[in-house]
Amino acid sequence: MDRTGGGPMSIRKLATHAAAAGALALATVQFASPATAQNVTIVVPFSAGGGTDITTRSMQEEMAKSLGANVVVKNTSGAGGTIGVAEAARARPDGRTIAMAPVGPLTTQTHLRKLPYSVDSFDYICLAYSAPTAIAVHKDSEFKTLDDLVSFAKENPGKLNFAVQAIGSIPHVAGLALADAAGIEMTYLPVNGDGPALKALLDGTADLFIPHVSFLSKNADQIRSLAILKDGRLDTMPDEITAKEQGYDLDIPIWGGLVAPKGTPADRLGALETACEQAISSGPFQERMEQLQQPSAYMNGAEFEAFVTKQFERNRGLLEKAGLLAE
Repeated sequence: MDRTGGGPMSIRKLATHAAAAGALALATVQFASPATAQNVTIVVPFSAGGGTDITTRSMQEEMAKSLGANVVVKNTSGAGGTIGVAEAARARPDGRTIAMAPVGPLTTQTHLRKLPYSVDSFDYICLAYSAPTAIAVHKDSEFKTLDDLVSFAKENPGKLNFAVQAIGSIPHVAGLALADAAGIEMTYLPVNGDGPALKALLDGTADLFIPHVSFLSKNADQIRSLAILKDGRLDTMPDEITAKEQGYDLDIPIWGGLVAPKGTPADRLGALETACEQAISSGPFQERMEQLQQPSAYMNGAEFEAFVTKQFERNRGLLEKAGLLAE
């Protein structure tokens, strides 16, 4: 198994891998042998109806087919997703309770306050989705390029107002990364989600905010992108320039993946990893994601673990520079 921690696998390549994995399907059905035929519960740490929940439920049927067991989605929301992730960390390590763990509860909230888990509390199954973010401004903003915005911020320290969906959220971390890379100061305006951030932008309270790209495309009549925070242009938005093309090496997606309590048996982790891969590469899942404009992605367990470790360390550094680490 490759443990280099490479980037998300393309869906076309993934489909090829999934076809090859078909030979393993009989082995994965062993997960539901007569002695162990129980439900597999996936804890989603947010309320029903959001992107993480919809993605998980879209994987549910195909994972059940692969595992030969019922797959149940359980929503345990609260405290920025940390309550649900903690629930999974405390579960018996038998592969029966796992979590769809997003980037925030794994790699930022763990730095902001003391929690009953860390990134070392889990075995990693797969990355399931990864949505790039973008620096968004009002469609009529004076800033036409990222350099325009950076130049203004350098000439007017602290006068660039950045609407932040939540302290320690990935949009907040992305803003910290931008400020660090560009050597600028911004004033952070906490708001309660993407909707209020958009409102702040439209009424002139804020100069920018950082949503995921699907939110950007859905509101293209009101906002526009100065830079996609990804290492390459998006196939779905090929005309949108990246921050990297403008001299700022920023690749900051909103992602999530399946994790299991530390110590889960290797054979069950393997079965869950195969089930995840087959679900994500399936036609019904891909069609559902396209309908929702929700990007999907895939990494196997080893790649995902290496990726999470890098994200954890990067986010720690950014939050430390901002003076936000828990004592």
